[in-house]
Formats: sequence, structure tokens, C-alpha cells
Amino acid sequence: MAGQNASQRTHRYDAFLSYSHAADSAKADHLRRGLQNFARSSWRQLRALRIFLDNASLAANPGLWPEIERHLADSGAFILLACPRSADSEWVQKEINWWRAGPGARRMLIVVTGGELTWDHGAGDFDWERTTCLPRTMAGMFSDEPRWVDLRWMSEQDPGSLRDSRFQQCVADLAAPLHARPKEDLIGADVTRQRRTKRLVRGALAVITGLAVTAGLGWVNAVQQRDEAQRQARLATSRQLAATALNLKDGNLRLASLLAIEAYRMQQSPEAIATLNRLSTDSPHLVSMTSSAKDISALAFSTDDKAVAVGDEGGAVAVRGADGRTLRARTSLPGRITAVGFSKDGKRLAAGDDKGNVGVYDLTRKTLRRLAPQPESVSSLAFSTAGQLAVVDAVGTVVLYEKSGKKVRSQRTGRSGDVIAFQNAGSRLLVRNAVGGGALHTVPELRTILNSDELVLPASQAVAAVSNSGRCFGYLKFGQFISTGLPEIKGRKSVANTCTDFPALTNEEARSLALTDNGRMAVGTASGITVVDAETKGHDSQLRKLTGVGRPSLLKFSDTGSRLASAHGRTVALWNFGQFSRTAHAHGLPLSDDQNMVYSPPLAAGPDGQVAWSNLMQGDPFGTGTKLHVWSPKGGGTLAGGDTLTYDALAFSPDGRTLHAGLNGAVQSWQIQDTRLVKRRTVAFAGRQDDYRDAVMIAPRADGSLVITTDDGAVHVAGPSAQRTRIMVPPGTGDPQKGLLSSLSDGGRTAAVENTKGAVDLYDVDSGSKLQSVRLDGEQVTALALAAGGNALFLEGSKGTLARWDLDEQRFRWQSAEPNGARVTASADGRTVITLSDGGAVSGWDADTGDRLGGPDIPIPLHTLSGIGGIGEHTGFVVDGAGTLWTATEGGDVLSWDFSVNSWIEGLCRIADRNLTDAEWRRYVGTAPPPRPTCG
Repeated sequence: MAGQNASQRTHRYDAFLSYSHAADSAKADHLRRGLQNFARSSWRQLRALRIFLDNASLAANPGLWPEIERHLADSGAFILLACPRSADSEWVQKEINWWRAGPGARRMLIVVTGGELTWDHGAGDFDWERTTCLPRTMAGMFSDEPRWVDLRWMSEQDPGSLRDSRFQQCVADLAAPLHARPKEDLIGADVTRQRRTKRLVRGALAVITGLAVTAGLGWVNAVQQRDEAQRQARLATSRQLAATALNLKDGNLRLASLLAIEAYRMQQSPEAIATLNRLSTDSPHLVSMTSSAKDISALAFSTDDKAVAVGDEGGAVAVRGADGRTLRARTSLPGRITAVGFSKDGKRLAAGDDKGNVGVYDLTRKTLRRLAPQPESVSSLAFSTAGQLAVVDAVGTVVLYEKSGKKVRSQRTGRSGDVIAFQNAGSRLLVRNAVGGGALHTVPELRTILNSDELVLPASQAVAAVSNSGRCFGYLKFGQFISTGLPEIKGRKSVANTCTDFPALTNEEARSLALTDNGRMAVGTASGITVVDAETKGHDSQLRKLTGVGRPSLLKFSDTGSRLASAHGRTVALWNFGQFSRTAHAHGLPLSDDQNMVYSPPLAAGPDGQVAWSNLMQGDPFGTGTKLHVWSPKGGGTLAGGDTLTYDALAFSPDGRTLHAGLNGAVQSWQIQDTRLVKRRTVAFAGRQDDYRDAVMIAPRADGSLVITTDDGAVHVAGPSAQRTRIMVPPGTGDPQKGLLSSLSDGGRTAAVENTKGAVDLYDVDSGSKLQSVRLDGEQVTALALAAGGNALFLEGSKGTLARWDLDEQRFRWQSAEPNGARVTASADGRTVITLSDGGAVSGWDADTGDRLGGPDIPIPLHTLSGIGGIGEHTGFVVDGAGTLWTATEGGDVLSWDFSVNSWIEGLCRIADRNLTDAEWRRYVGTAPPPRPTCG
């Protein structure tokens, strides 16, 4: 019947959809597809109805309205999507008017998508006071209330499924008059067709499934093999990049850092992680590296060491902060920059070039003043304390300028200098060169009062340097440093003191040299930079290698000698000898060394970043002799409290408001207030008072109760208001002077306790029942730690074994025979294990695989350790919830360490200060470069 009706149709389209594009585009398209698919005679029929929708059916045509009229005339019905916006639409009203003038209301169907539609039976028309979805031009168009379809429940943003039952009912209401068939027949026909189609689909699916299973098994196997091959290829590339990074790190740390980052992104393998850590901890004095557009030709530090000036061969001068990352100013001169220097107050910068140009840049006002040019290339320049500027050129012309920039005097002395410096409160001007000569002039007359032409530099194979003040001159030949001052002339004493004696270096050819007045020397060689601190009273000589920069062409110390700038081509590296690590952060918290025995200050990390420790502070800044301290990085302040005793274990409450501290058979609870610690209660341990019991670990619970392990192997529990503990696991019977190791999980639900037979017992604390027992075959357990969640136990053995015991599987997941630390702890997320050796070496381990990830060394304290034991034995350590490692060393400092992959990558990107070039990617990776940068 439907096929006969279709063959009898005279119109191209069964219906014309009129709607507001702004309001109902998605609904109109959804309705068109619903009408086309509803009640098809068979699955082979393309569509049941042809519906005109301008976006889907209308081709591009410059005469838009005539084309619309043609399609209106070629449509058998008119479907209006009525809403307030369509009622206001000029195009919708034109289409309605055309249809009213032609077929009229007889073949018009209304679908309400928004607004209100109300029929006034008395007036025989729409109630135009209440109807908002139809234009007023439709007044009088219908003599009887038309049946309309309500689609106001449908969302324009998400119309939903075509098979939605509500939507199907609306489609059936519209399709019935278009098909000229009862709605019930159409619904039945549609259901029959769907069932027939499903049977055909099921049959086809059965056949296809059989074929697909066979093909799928082969395909899955092929995909698995492909994925495994790709994984292996990524792993191989990652390992190759990591190995290349390690090979390059000493001479080109910037490129090595980028390759290490890409190795990790290629495959997060232990080798890649270890390489990131290695590069992050190598070259600890390195602060940053920055690039210039041209090769670097001049360097200078400000007097306060807070800024550095960099001049290049293109005439550019940049002023950066001492960290190298902050650009403070930029200026330029026409020629190659040959000299730069700061005023004593750091507010002005002078620069000279090889064409004799001199400029003074006001760093406050950001203005450049060009001074009268020199006859030849500028050799050196310097400011006096009063603000005068002295400049010397390549032919020995010395010029003196007032602070205002006015030339005071110019004198042709015939002596050029590598260093020019004011002396005697600015009344003398010293000019020294790098071959040993020098001259002293009066200011402002520029009269020469001392002149030495004595040549002290050997004929060949020597590198010479002059300190910033001109007082120290010397040269290096075959690794031996030889210094000299200006000799006495006409009864005048030398104005340049002899440099400190330095120890002989290995016979490595020197390319550049820098000196300080306080006994420090930097030597640039083909393999990097060697820095030597001369032997002074109370300190032995020290030699250290600065790696990662290749062969330096320029070396420049700050006046204090605490910082060094080195240039290699277009790269400037900045070094800080007060920085002992690029992954550690000092917070101004020095500890004293007041113990006559081995003692590692206990540490605890709070939920808000607080850190607590027990040890006297260096110099006792609080003046109370207290040993309990809480420091917050947010406020930067330190709270002090505690009794004058040595605490054994510390722990913060879950909310961070209370610090629990164990000492001599009890645990004290200290409330953390704004300015001090206030003791609230003391919980005594159950048992005999003369027992040898100290707290090993404290695990506070959210309800205020405490779980405590003591060094006799007992596990104690104390309620929120209890004054005494109750014992859940009885003590052992071992040597009371040695004590037994123990550890608790977060919240103290699980306890691990060393027993007297060398094994470790695991207990459920709430019931006191033993869960299992663990033993390291042939080794005595020397340290242990439960993961925060209590699902893993990490053990250190007396023969160097580090092992992970899985509590759920009751087996060792891995055992590592690598030499490791004497103590162990785990991160809060359980992904990283940290060990600390007696010598102060920190190592991170992958908790899942047991792979060593590397780590830093605890710095040697400034104050001599008393007693016996290495640095590690005098150091406490803990990992906070954010993954930051904290250490506290007697005679040293409380330090925080970046111990996450993200922090290592961030630090290496600061060092690299660039991204891999396309050429570098193709060379080292061997594929097309990706669109994303390495460091952003």
C-alpha cells in the first residue's frame, strides 16, 4: 500500500520543513531523518518519505527566494517548527504566507519546539494574547483547532536517539497524514520491518561472527605482535637516547638534558628515569644556562652578585638576574662588545665596543647615554665609588668621565689594560694587562706615578689572568700557577699583592683562566672547568670539576668569588659555589651538633607542607635551648617548644594541628598555635617503669587515638583522651640495648616488628593478631619500612639486599643485590622507596620493579660532626605527601629535595633554555620531529 501511494505522488517532496535556523537547526535535521526512516517498507528502501530541509536539500543559488518558492510548490505538505524565534523570522513568515496563499491550512502541520500555543474555541482562532510561537500573520488561517505535535521536551544541543519512544510517537503523528495511513498501521508496519530486519541481521551476524572470530584471533595476535614490536622499538630508542645523554652530559649538558627528557617520554623506563636523576644531580654548582644571538665577548657581575651583564659580538648587551632566567635590561652598541661593568650601586651599566664606542645605560630609567668615543677599541672600563667612569682603549688612552657623562680628562699612557680599577677611595687608577705589566695613575690628573713594563709571562704554553681589582695577577704553565705583583719602582711599594699559592693541577692544557683576590682560581680546559680553592688558614685546598659546558672561551668571577660566569660560543653558564645541589633547597634552618653520640634528628612532614624536627638550632636563635621545632613554608616562620630532652619519633596529626613527640617511655602531644607550641597531654607507655622503651614510630589516627611502636618490639594503642597506652603486641625478649626495628602503615592499621630470631612479623594492630612472618634468607634485617597503605614491606639486609615483600600475595616481588643504604623509607603513594647510606648517599628505587633511580648526596656540614659515624648516620629523612624529600643533618641544614620526575624535567628545561632542533631530532632519534616541543 505504501509503495502504491508513493507511485501515485505528484510532488517531488512529501513535506517542506520550515524552521528558525537560530533556534531549531538540530531539531529540524533530527525530525527529517526520523520521518525518512519511519515505516520503510523494507531495509532496501532508501527512505520512506522525502522531506525538504534547506541545509540538506538546497544547493548554492544566488536567487534564493525563487528557489525556495520552487521547492514549496514541489512539496505535498508544510511542516512548521513553531517557536518564538521562528515567529519573528522574516523567512519563516514568507514561507507561511506563500503556503497560505496556495494550499492553505489543509496540508500544514505544526510542531511546537518552544513557547506557547493556545486555541480560543469561542473565537475559532488561536488565542493571540497567549500564543507566542506563531506569527500574527496566521490569524484566521484555521477554522478548527489543528492537531499539533509537542517537541518542547527535546534539547537543541542533544536531541537524543532516533529510536526514543517519545520521539517515535511524534514522528508517527506527522507521518500518518503524509502517508495517508492510520497511525496504528504505520507503527505496526515499522515494528514488523524492524523485527524482520533484526532476524536478517542476526542471521548475517552469525555468519559474519564465525568468520570474524577466525579473522579476529589472527588480527588480535597481529595487533599484539605489532604493539609489542612498537613497545620494544620505543624502549630501544629510549635506552639509546638515555645512553647518549649520559655520554654528552660532561661537555653539553643542554643537549643531554633534552635527550634525557625525550628518552623518558619515549618510554618511562628505569634507565630513562635514572638518567633524568643523574643529569639533575650532576654539576651541582650550575645555576642556569642562557643563549645569545651571537658569540659571547664580555662578562661582568654587579658588586652585590645579584646581576650579570653579557655582551656579544653583535653589539648586544643583556643584563640578567644572577639566576640567569630573569632578563632585566637590554641595550646595544654598533660594534663587538669588548668590555662591560656595573657601577658600585648597581644602577648603571657601562659598555664599550671594538669601534671605540662607550655607552652608559641607566638601569632604573632604561635609558642609554652615548659618551665621546675612544680612538681605538675599548679594552676595559670601571666605575669609582663616587660614580666616575674610567675607560682605557687598545692603544693605552685613558679617559675619565664624571658621573654626568662629561669628559674630565684624557691621557695617552701607551699602556692598554685587561683590567682597570679604582683604588685608595678613588684617588688612584690601576691599569693592568694579562702579561704582568701595570700602571698607577692619579685621579683626576691621570698622572702616572707607577709604571712597570717588566714582562713576567713566559714565551709560550701559558695562560694568564688578572683579578677584578687588579691586585692578583698570575699565569698557569704545565699545571703550575705562578703569581707576581708589581715590583717596587723608585722606592714605592708594590700596589698589587701576590696571589695565594694554589696546588699544582694535572697536566691538562689550559685555554682560559680567572682569578679572585680571596684565593680561588678557575681554569678552562678542553673537558670543562676546574675550580681550585687555595689552602687557607683552617681550610685545606679544594678542587672541583664544573662539567656540562664544554671548552669555555671566557671566565669571569664576581668580586666576592662566590659566583662564576663562563661562556662557550653563544652560551653563558652561571655558577654559584654556595649552591651544593640543583635539586636541593635551603630554608635558612641550620642545626647545631650538640650530641656526643650518633644521632639522626627525627623528622616529620605535615599535611600542609609543615616540617618538624628535634635538634638544637645553630647559634640557638630562640634562646631557650629547645629541641622541638615546626617550620611552615607558607609563613616561613619557625615555632619552638618541647622539653630539654632528645626526642625519638615525631608525627603530625592528620589535620596538621598537633605534633606528637616520643621521649623516654611516653608520647607528648603539642598543639601548634600561631607563635608557639603548647603541650596538651602526655601518654605514658604501659608496662614497668624501668623498662628500656623509646618510641620508634607514631601513627596518629583521625579520631585522636595513637598507635606507637617502641624499641622493645611492642605495639601500643592510646585512645583520644587516654593517659596511658594499652599493649596490642607484646614486647620481644631481645637485647634491650640493641632494640628491635618496627614500622607502621598510615593510621597504624598494620605493624611490622622485627622479632628476636631475625625475621619480621606483621600484625593487625586492632586485633593484635599476627598476619604473617617474613625473613631475608641468610641476612639480618637492618632497616624496614611499611608503605603508607600497608600493602608492601621494604627490607634492608645486612649483606646489602633491598627487597619488597607483598602482603597481599605473601611473596617477595623483587630483591636487589645492589649496594644500598643503611635506612629506608617509602613515599606516601608507595611508588618510590628512599634509602640513605651511612656516607650520606640518597637513592631512590622504583617500588614496583626494584630499579635504582639514583639520587643526591647529603652535603658535608659546615660544622664538624662530633662522635662517630658518617653523614648519613647523623641525618634524618622523610618524604612528604607531595613527594618532596626532607633531610636534617647535625651541623648542617634542614633541606628539601626535588625527588619527582616532573621536578627533574622542569629543572633540566631551565638548564637547557631551548628545545631540540629538527636537525638534532633527526640525528639522535632518527624520525620526523614531532609537532610538540621538548620543553614548551
